[in-house]
Amino acid sequence: MSLFGRRAADPMILEGQGMVRAYFIVAILVAVTAITAIFAWPRSAPEAPDAGAVVVRPAEPREVLPTPTPAPEPLASTPPRPVVETAILASMADPHAELRAVVVRRDAPQIACGEKRTARDPVFRRFVWLGHLKMLATDDGSDSFANIAAVCSEGAPVP
Repeated sequence: MSLFGRRAADPMILEGQGMVRAYFIVAILVAVTAITAIFAWPRSAPEAPDAGAVVVRPAEPREVLPTPTPAPEPLASTPPRPVVETAILASMADPHAELRAVVVRRDAPQIACGEKRTARDPVFRRFVWLGHLKMLATDDGSDSFANIAAVCSEGAPVP
């Protein structure tokens, strides 16, 4: 008998200890194999491009310079007036006057017809402008304006 009350040469005890050792060694080998496989797997390593492949890398961004904003011009919203309209407004001597639908005769460019309104009369009224006579006639509803307005049609005699 041994010191602990068992026989040292008992085959069951030795066989049980041997199996535990065997399982322990197998478990350690499996763990080492798994760790080695994780680090040695070829997809985890960076791949070099093939010899025929073209590698395109993004260019560095260019420095963006601030663009100056154009200063608004005070008269930028109004289109430039034709010379005839400027002459008509100058002959009226009203800074608040407006013109609309101004038509100049093709065969007599000194005659223009259209509509105007002034600061004193806020309603648009028809007019005839005879530039060579420096005369501006405004429609007042009379027959005399109808006679003067006849010069607006092409081919009418020029007064």
